Amino acid sequence: MAPPTETKGQRTARRIMDVAESLFAQQGYDKTTLRQIAAAAELQEPGLYNHFESKRALYEAILHRGLDPMLNALSRHLAQAEDLRDYTDLPAVMTDLLLDHPQMAALFQQAMQGEPESVGNQMMQQWLHNLFDYGIKSMSTSGAAEDTDAKSLAINVIAMFNLTTGYFLSQRAFNMLAEGSLEHPDNVARQKRLLRRVIRAMLIR
Repeated sequence: MAPPTETKGQRTARRIMDVAESLFAQQGYDKTTLRQIAAAAELQEPGLYNHFESKRALYEAILHRGLDPMLNALSRHLAQAEDLRDYTDLPAVMTDLLLDHPQMAALFQQAMQGEPESVGNQMMQQWLHNLFDYGIKSMSTSGAAEDTDAKSLAINVIAMFNLTTGYFLSQRAFNMLAEGSLEHPDNVARQKRLLRRVIRAMLIR
């Protein structure tokens, strides 16, 4: 829902970002054109430049909109954690944030599996590198993990990441097994309960 004080220009910029996020997630950065984005946003292509100076600037704005809240929440959560048991709720926190921009999960996977020379993948990979590095450093300084090797820490961080983002990539599989949307509150609650049990069992102690 748009903020009540949002201006017409801000509403237009948000609409552009919404459709661009979806197209980038479906097609990747390189295969998505500004012409496609403009058409989906019901604008003439030159109108995009009133809000974003380039495709790269638009992509960066989408990354900041979706990822900055996640990084801020991660930083706050890890700063308050006293040992690894405090990490069991972290995937649930990230799940709530991804619900605001569920297409970000597809962008994550593109960065991890797509062509490394893609501009979009390079930008996302840098963010993911910072995220993983921060998570590993935070876990390694925990008293419960001080004797744990770097590879085990990396596996824990990657597993938490995949468990959280993979949920938002599994709607097609869910449709084959059940009915409904994975974004429905009841299904999200089920996912959070499962995440807590899995993370509690998985984390290094």
